Amino acid sequence: MTCLLRLLSLVPPCALAPVLLVSLLSLALGIGLLGASAWLIASAALEPPLYTLAIGITCVRACGLGRAIFRYLERFLSHRAAFSGLTRIRLALFDRAAALLPLAAGPARQGAFLYDLLTGADALRDFFVRALLPPVAVGSATGLLAAPLARLLGTSGLLLPLLFALRLCLPLVAEKNGEQQRRAHGSAYRSLLLDMTEGRAELAAADSRPACARLTSSARALLASDCRAACRAADADARAAIMDAALLLLLLALLAPHVSAGDISGVTLAVLLLVLQALLSAWGTLPDAMRQLRQSLAAARRLLPDAAERTAEQPTGSQPAVPAVQTARGAVLLRAAHLSFAYPDRAPVFSDLSFTLRRGEHTAIVGASGAGKTTLALLLLGVWPPVHGTLALGGTPYPALPPAAITRAIAALPQGSVLFCHSIRENFRRYRPHASAADIRAALRTACLEDVVRALPGGIDAPLGPDACHLSGGQRCRLLTALALAGDEPVLLLDEPTAGLDAATAARLLDALFAHAKATGRTLLVITHARAILPRFAQVLSLSP
Repeated sequence: MTCLLRLLSLVPPCALAPVLLVSLLSLALGIGLLGASAWLIASAALEPPLYTLAIGITCVRACGLGRAIFRYLERFLSHRAAFSGLTRIRLALFDRAAALLPLAAGPARQGAFLYDLLTGADALRDFFVRALLPPVAVGSATGLLAAPLARLLGTSGLLLPLLFALRLCLPLVAEKNGEQQRRAHGSAYRSLLLDMTEGRAELAAADSRPACARLTSSARALLASDCRAACRAADADARAAIMDAALLLLLLALLAPHVSAGDISGVTLAVLLLVLQALLSAWGTLPDAMRQLRQSLAAARRLLPDAAERTAEQPTGSQPAVPAVQTARGAVLLRAAHLSFAYPDRAPVFSDLSFTLRRGEHTAIVGASGAGKTTLALLLLGVWPPVHGTLALGGTPYPALPPAAITRAIAALPQGSVLFCHSIRENFRRYRPHASAADIRAALRTACLEDVVRALPGGIDAPLGPDACHLSGGQRCRLLTALALAGDEPVLLLDEPTAGLDAATAARLLDALFAHAKATGRTLLVITHARAILPRFAQVLSLSP
């Protein structure tokens, strides 16, 4: 029920009420069309006055025209309501993804999350149109028709609403195991796909056939799972259609004696039977609607709770304040105490790591490949939480910080960060939207990129190609450094800023970075393999695998 209320809250009631009303009117006019047609045909056999038939013809035309109009309005209003909620759905999903990705559990868990994100987004999008309207409209019509049947048949008239309730419940409880299997197969397929995508360069150089065979096998398992689910759904729909036909015959058998007794006329019986047939035909939309509802509720449980609850529990005016940054030299900016981290089912990356980052006292992080330098950087950026130990920014533990606090304190674009293809200027617009032209020039100058920019055919507006492929490795690293520089965060976390540079350029870049830090009061936190530069740092963190 909580998930259903959360889904309904994505669209305001003032937008839902007209959609529900129009949907009910569209269904009622469709049923009325058959009822009026039945009355017209049955009455014509009794040779009534001509004006009576004219009234029946008018009713048929009015119901037909009204059904077309209200069906169009139903489509228009329902899709407008769905799209009005789509923005909130996307924001909730983006918040969820930003909070969880990348996952320390690796491609397997990321594949499951990717499956939930893709299929869940579709399920949430289709909730209003495919899961909400049919049961409400058909249920209302069923209740309205059950009233006259109950007056005629007594408790037997309750068969109609009872079967309607059964038609709602069966799809919700059926196929639960099948859906879990589909999710497992879909997650496994996307996990393999992510794994192959990350290792595509290695696969291109080696024999990719075993990996492709595994991916093909996983895709076939997913397809087979989908086919089994479709077959189960078709079988369930066939059984439901048989139940509907049996109910219609049963009601006919119960109503026929009332014609002989004079309680109702033959014309009324014909009208009731066609109205019942039209209603039972509308019941055919219920299984798909209930399956869509089940998928939407499952998607809401997996994707919406955290983001929605954080939004509800922490409105804009009550968010915790960003810790004040101390400006005095030597003031504690960041403190790590007894940090430990390990990926699932793997040996610890590091254990019991403690250090303090003070303003103006620059720190280098060194260690062999695999020692955990990048992992430590991701922990400092709040991407992953430590397994043990604590991190505090300005004296405030990371879990108590608002989401923006860490990004306002630490500027970082690690190696491997995406660079956009359009131009250097466009990358600054994307990563540093508030940077002025003077800020961009100063950042490029500090990163020793001015000569590179002047040499480009279009200067700062020259296309860089996909992921800046037109730049060399060293130029790419310097652009990431420039993007980190173009802000006012007190800590600059730089990942191998001198990688791919010759000795002279590397020395010039380091001189410029230290000069910039001294002039602005910012503190450098540098990941590096260049041990020759370590004497320039007040603190060196040496990690070992």
